[in-house]
Amino acid sequence: MRRWILFVVSVSALLLAACEQEHAGASEEQEIATAPWTEQQLTDTDRRLSQIDEKMKQLEQQLAKMKTAAESPQAFKDVPIGHWAYVPVTRLYRENIVGGVGNGLFAPNQAITRAQAAAMLVRAFQLPLSNKPSIFADVPNSHPFAREIMTAYEAGFVGGYPNNRFAPRESMKRKHMAMIIQRAFRLQATSAPYAGYKDVASGTEGALEIRIISQHGIAEGDSGYFYPEQPTTRAHFATFMHRALQIK
Repeated sequence: MRRWILFVVSVSALLLAACEQEHAGASEEQEIATAPWTEQQLTDTDRRLSQIDEKMKQLEQQLAKMKTAAESPQAFKDVPIGHWAYVPVTRLYRENIVGGVGNGLFAPNQAITRAQAAAMLVRAFQLPLSNKPSIFADVPNSHPFAREIMTAYEAGFVGGYPNNRFAPRESMKRKHMAMIIQRAFRLQATSAPYAGYKDVASGTEGALEIRIISQHGIAEGDSGYFYPEQPTTRAHFATFMHRALQIK
């Protein structure tokens, strides 16, 4: 009898151990099966949130266009309400920061010159115009933007080139745009995420300034590219200025 009891106890212990092992295996399989499902759910949720954010952004842009249109008539024939830069161009025009090129046109796709950019910065900050003679060999005192260029230079917004050149008619490259906006608005690096750009390396001129204005939401790039060597269009410069003024 005693041996029988010991046998039953031993079998029961073995069965219990087997059940525990099977349960542990099942839990482990469940955890393994659950992990990918959870990751997929998180991915789907992030995607839905991104879609919602994009729709909210589009709605805000439409509301801004409607508000701007209601506050003032269309400023330029080539920047109608459906134009992507309608709001910044119209608002900066209303604030006397930007002007047209004549005949009711803004020329949004035309490259902005260094002289025009300097003038826009001076107007945006409402700086009193300098009365000092031009120090640049290619900017005579008779130049239409001579005082604006000198004012922007004295404020530390813009610099010149060797041999006392300013190159007022030269198109402003996007990397230089980033540099003068960061400098003029005294923007600093933040902890905001920065994915970087495929065409901006650590050694690229203006890499730090490009990063800073991107962290502040002033520049966004296009499909992962910033195009630092390309000219800045008048529409883009107005847009960057408008965004920078929102955080001034």
